[in-house]
Amino acid sequence: MPSTDYQPNYTLGRGELWFADFVSGTREPGGYRYIGNTPEFNATVENEELPHYNSDHGIREKDESISLQTDRSATFITDHISPENIALFFLGSSALTTIVAATVDDEEIDGVIPGLSYSLGQTPANPLGAGLLEAYTPGTANIIVTNEAGDTTYVEDTDYKITMTLGFLEVLSGGSIASGSKIKVSYKIASGSQTRIISGSQPIEGSMKFIADNPAGKNRDWLMPWVKLTPNGDFALKGDEWQEIPFSVEILKGANKQAIYITDRVTAS
Repeated sequence: MPSTDYQPNYTLGRGELWFADFVSGTREPGGYRYIGNTPEFNATVENEELPHYNSDHGIREKDESISLQTDRSATFITDHISPENIALFFLGSSALTTIVAATVDDEEIDGVIPGLSYSLGQTPANPLGAGLLEAYTPGTANIIVTNEAGDTTYVEDTDYKITMTLGFLEVLSGGSIASGSKIKVSYKIASGSQTRIISGSQPIEGSMKFIADNPAGKNRDWLMPWVKLTPNGDFALKGDEWQEIPFSVEILKGANKQAIYITDRVTAS
């Protein structure tokens, strides 16, 4: 029979996951960012033991065991598809970029093929190309497309189509633009802003907090002072389910801190 003092702590886990990048050049966290809704967060501890057996009499019997290694890790899934979380998945960065209005005259596109589309403004420094365009001549022309010599001006919706919101030029089959020819395009880039996410190759390091908010059971908050985040599986860009981003978390022990701290809430004395 259980003691009459026994109080079960059956727990249904819920809570918020927060992450802070390290301040540059340190392993100290900056400000914490709420990851967003996380349907799953799981912690794992694996321990490697070196056993010793006494073999002097009868069957061997284990008489000692020494821990050789402890690995702490976690996994989580978020369905908050923010630029910051996408950047974490691709080990990169996100930033709001200001687009300055500009006029581009006679950009050359060589070897065009009818039926294919081309991104305007693509350069090694700007592989994304131009974004939002505005009319080159308001009320008259969205863009101007000519042959290489500049003595023939092609007709929109007959020889080509332009998607102004993407800077995407389609050379139309059956039009006057010959396959393999060089064309010149003049257009205007509208001012604005754009969030850009660029992939990287190094794990993202920082500090992680899990703040519990259980519908049943005692709330215990977790601090992992040093973690490395890496992608863990598929990020379905297309499908019939809500998008989710899966992550692996390597939990590390620093020189002056433990790997994990778990606390309940402070109560007033």
